[in-house]
Amino acid sequence: MNNIYDKITEAPKDPILGLTEEFKSDKNPEKVNLSVGVYQDDNGKTPTFESVTLAEKKLIEINSSKTYKPIDGDSIFLSETLKLVLGESLYSKFASNTLGFNTPGGTGALKLASDFLYNFSSKSKVWLSNPTWPNHGPVFNSSGFEIKNYDYFDKNNNKIDFKRMIDSISSIPENDIIVLHGCCHNPTGADMTKDQWSEITQLIKKRNLITICDFAYQGLGDGVEEDAHGVRNLIEELDNLIVCSSYSKNFGLYSERVGCLIYHTKNLDNYSAVQSNFKKVARTIYSNPPSHGSDIVKTILSDEFLRKLWIENLDDAKNRIIDMRKSLISNLINENCSRNFDFIADQKGMFSFTGLTENEVAQLKEKFSIYIVKSGRINVAGITSGNVKYIAKAITGVI
Repeated sequence: MNNIYDKITEAPKDPILGLTEEFKSDKNPEKVNLSVGVYQDDNGKTPTFESVTLAEKKLIEINSSKTYKPIDGDSIFLSETLKLVLGESLYSKFASNTLGFNTPGGTGALKLASDFLYNFSSKSKVWLSNPTWPNHGPVFNSSGFEIKNYDYFDKNNNKIDFKRMIDSISSIPENDIIVLHGCCHNPTGADMTKDQWSEITQLIKKRNLITICDFAYQGLGDGVEEDAHGVRNLIEELDNLIVCSSYSKNFGLYSERVGCLIYHTKNLDNYSAVQSNFKKVARTIYSNPPSHGSDIVKTILSDEFLRKLWIENLDDAKNRIIDMRKSLISNLINENCSRNFDFIADQKGMFSFTGLTENEVAQLKEKFSIYIVKSGRINVAGITSGNVKYIAKAITGVI
């Protein structure tokens, strides 16, 4: 008897999670995993923010029900998320024409956006930066979209190639979909300046592109307010915008899966229709959003003391990453490394494109048990004061 399960072959390993599996089985006591995008403290542990711990204690005292959340999520969570992303000024100006959907992580927000847009614009192509987060393509492709790339990064000079980016976006057809990174570009760490954001926003407006902004790292670059500049510029200037935000990194809520899709429009006439269709798609994908993580976020952001403590926790994480960037560079110089890595100090957030070749990455794993994705992207948050010298010595040894 034929069985469809007998014909199924092995799926290709996830480029990041597959490395983590290899890392776990490595017996080298000096092994280092710089592949997976999880923040670690200087002891190599992923901590729970103090603000999160206090919020959970508060929730235990007051939580009386585990009933379903509304399809779009808790109203206080949504309003606090909009205030965080838009800022108080834009929130007071645009709250009535901006809606939110609590989603299972930032990936859930991207999937909701993708399936929603495919229902109404299936002929559009989705344009992703080259390079981009490896899961962007599969998420949009799973809805049925054809994936294209626009130029973004100059690997030879380890920075944004803005002219090529402009030229590339200028050729994208009207009503195609463009995905931008709001801050702390994953995987390069190379972010646009304020002037570049303004120019890109006006170009997108002129080209009449359907715009999604992936905003997963607010607060881990230059700060909560500073990192939101690009998103807020888009909100002010564009007639329609989807923002996909995440609380995995900036609240350390990786396992709770807390995200939010934000839709902003200047056209209130169709606001209700758009909202109803987002609800329909959300119901199909995950029915209702998970509760615990979003309740933590709501509790922190709506409490003056906890919000201030969260900012302190987040700033500590951000500053540790900045310190590790500087420490890696100084240790490479001390090792008399033949290649200049000063550009790493200019990159933002948890990730950096190092410029290491595939061969050099392979040697780091084989000779030193240092695990990096093939592109040469590293998670700077995986570097500690205890392993930075070993990492610098290893990099110098394979160049």
